[in-house]
Amino acid sequence: MTNRTGAPTSAAGSGALLQPWRRIAQQLCPLIGESGFCALFGRAVHMIGPEHAWLAQQQPCRSPDQLFTALEERLGSVDAAQAGAANEALLRTFTQLLAALIGEKLTQRLLASATAPAEPAPGQQTNAQEQK
Repeated sequence: MTNRTGAPTSAAGSGALLQPWRRIAQQLCPLIGESGFCALFGRAVHMIGPEHAWLAQQQPCRSPDQLFTALEERLGSVDAAQAGAANEALLRTFTQLLAALIGEKLTQRLLASATAPAEPAPGQQTNAQEQK
């Protein structure tokens, strides 16, 4: 659950912020490997460090699962608005770094399915034609 700014409510917790990261890792790890994903993530954390120093990694990332566990703990240690803002900055920076490496069009294609909304719940309309 999110508020109108997109930040998770306290009921949703920091776990909701990790959903896009898990989907992105699922798309990218087969292409760049877990260590490549961790390196790119680490660089993004370093770049936003001056504004969000509390996000700094305590130890090197060994796997995305380890990274996500640590990230969830760090996001959970601050209020929801601060966690949402930091996560948004981190996602934006990560995407910019990826685009610089492989190009914007390929980045958009790779991340499109990773950032797409989850499958609609039963009974929800799935496309614009059904809404008419």
